[in-house]
Formats: sequence, structure tokens, C-alpha cells
Amino acid sequence: MDRAKQAIIIVSVALAAIPAVWAQTPLSMADAVSLALSTRQELRAAQERLNAAELLETQAKLLPNPRLYFQSEDLRVSNFSFSRDSETYAYASELIETSGKRQARTNVAVQNVNLGRATSDEIKARIVTRVRHAYWAARSAGLLSKLYAEDSEYYRQLIAYHEARFHEGKLAEVDLLRIQLEGERVQASAAEMELTAERAMSQLASEIGLVEGDWKLTEPFEQLEQPKSPPPPSDPMLFRPEGAAARFAIEAAQANTSLQKSSGHPDIEVLAGYKANLGLNTAVVGLQLNLPLFNRNQGGIGAALSTTRAAEEDYAVVKRQLSSELKLAQRDFSFRKDAYEKTFKPLHERAIEISDITRSAYREGGMDLVRLLDAERLRVDADVSWVNSLENYHQSVVSLEYAEGVQP
Repeated sequence: MDRAKQAIIIVSVALAAIPAVWAQTPLSMADAVSLALSTRQELRAAQERLNAAELLETQAKLLPNPRLYFQSEDLRVSNFSFSRDSETYAYASELIETSGKRQARTNVAVQNVNLGRATSDEIKARIVTRVRHAYWAARSAGLLSKLYAEDSEYYRQLIAYHEARFHEGKLAEVDLLRIQLEGERVQASAAEMELTAERAMSQLASEIGLVEGDWKLTEPFEQLEQPKSPPPPSDPMLFRPEGAAARFAIEAAQANTSLQKSSGHPDIEVLAGYKANLGLNTAVVGLQLNLPLFNRNQGGIGAALSTTRAAEEDYAVVKRQLSSELKLAQRDFSFRKDAYEKTFKPLHERAIEISDITRSAYREGGMDLVRLLDAERLRVDADVSWVNSLENYHQSVVSLEYAEGVQP
């Protein structure tokens, strides 16, 4: 073959391999989180609500608009001169909020902004946590699917080998049926796990905010990452967005109580202007205020006080829940770490060693078929337990960081 033909073949093979290489987009955990934060509509909706609260804060700080009055009296049709016979008033008034309503409104608006920001942070933290959970679930399912596929391929080769021996009259039919049955069991498990892996990838795409995604998950699965340390002091009520939201809810309710109390006191409206009366020009001054004889906003004040007490009770509930979640997450992380390092990792390594020894001994004729199948079944079970244990560890890290209020 000349060099020109060799070059054509090499280029053809390379071009054919490009789609297979580029078929899947590499996706790390950081990429998945970043993609979700830029895609999820809930975050954009939360940001719009926060923008609305900030604009209402700006509105609450504004002064009341002045009023302009123009009034003419004693107007008639006959024998009438407007400048000589009418009484004309032109004056302006301004409301002076002596009751403190403006400051109270501002305080309510500020606390609503804080509450909106905490709510937005809570939505963000939940989305990040769900994406991380879905990522590790998809990573685990993908690895299990790969291991089952490898076991299924091994059984396919084993069955083909024993079918040839059976046709040669060197293997009993019952042994061939035993191998075929075990191979079919593993093949069925492999097909089911492949479907599970596809569902896990679809769930990951859904958590990211996409309909589907063709990714190759690149996060190291066998590496035990250490949980990020929370900022001191480690109090979930200080760093968890749920705790911040519960605290701001109390402050917002207290600010609203102050606003309702100020609404029960009258403000003063002052006015000043000009009066033209039968050719005489005079000044007009005055003030106006409501008399709180019947309505002193008793209902609004009582409702605000009840809302404040309800917010305080909610805060106590959230505090207890967050403290309980933190303790459970810490215990779960310690348990999953010990279980993997002391039980499932050594069990997996021993199962692989036993399987390799058994396979070698069987090929040499030093091991019977039943013990080979037992060793292979142990290997499959150990693979599943090992992967599940690793996934449980990764999931416990995600839950612990969320419970400790570690910012995503």
C-alpha cells in the first residue's frame, strides 16, 4: 500500500472517530451548578420579586406630593366682572407626616427586601443542592451500568465457551443451563441498570433546567471529597437562608406593627396661598388633621401583633428543624464515611481478588463451575454495594454542606 492510500485511510478513520469523541459534552459538578444557575427560571423569578421589593423601598422613602387648589366663587352670568365681583382662591397644601408613617413604611420596605433576598438565596441553595444530588445519582447509575455491561459481556463469552464444550460433549447440559440462567439474570440486570442510568441523566437535566442533555460526567467518583467548612460560628440559623428568612419575617412583622401604630395617629396637612376678594388680595393659611375619635386602626394594630407572634413561633420551629437537620447530616456523613472505608471498599477489593483467582483457577481446571458462579455473583453484589456506598458518601457531603449553611 503506497503512502497516499495510507494517508487517506488515516484521515478517514480520524474523521469517523470525531462524532464518537464529541458525541458527549464533558460536564463537571461545577459546570452543572453553573448551568443550573443560569437556566432555572425560578431564580429569575426570585430576582424579579427582589427587584420589585427594592423598587417599593425606593417608593416608601418618597415624600407625599403637594396639592394645588384653585377655586372661584360668586360667579354669575349678568353684570359680572371676574376681577371685581368674584372670590378667587389659589393655594397649595403639603402633608407633614408627624406620626412617623414615612419612616415606618421605609422600615417595612427594607425588611421586605431582606426577606426577598433571603428567599432568593434559599431558592438558589435548594436548586444547587438538588443538582448536586442528581449529579451523583447519575454518576452512580452510569458506573453501575458500565459494571453490569462488563459482567454481561464476560458471561456472554463464558456462555459461548461452554456452549462449544457442550457441543463437543465435554459439558453436562445442566451446567450449561446453569451458566445460561446466570448470564440471563446479569443481562436483565444490565438492561434495567442502563434504563436507570438514562432516567438519572434525565433527572439531572431536569434539575439543571433542560429537557435533556447528552453529557459525560467527569467528576471523580472514587475520590472522597471533604466537606467545605462552614463560616464560624457554625450556627445554621445564621447561615442557612431558611433561618435568615425566618428572622427577617419577624423583623418585617415588627416593622409592620410600628407602621400600623403610626397609622392610628393623625398627620397634619398645612396650606398657604392667595385670595382675591372683591379687589382685595389677602393671604390664606391653614391646617387640617383627622380626629381619631372612632378609628384608631385598632384592627390593623391587633392583626400586626398577631402576625409578629406567628413569625416568632415560625422562627422557633425553623430553628429546631435546622438544628435537627444539622445533627442528622453530621451523623450520616460520619456513618457513610466509616461504612465505605471500613466495610464496602475492602469488601469490593476482596470480591475482585476472589473473582480473579477463581477465574484463573477455573481456566486451569482447578475450580468447579458452581464455585465460579458463586464468585461472580459475589463480585456483582460487591460492585453494587461499593458503588452505592460511594454514592451515599457523596450525597452525605452534599447534605452536610447544605445543613451547615455552606454557600454554593
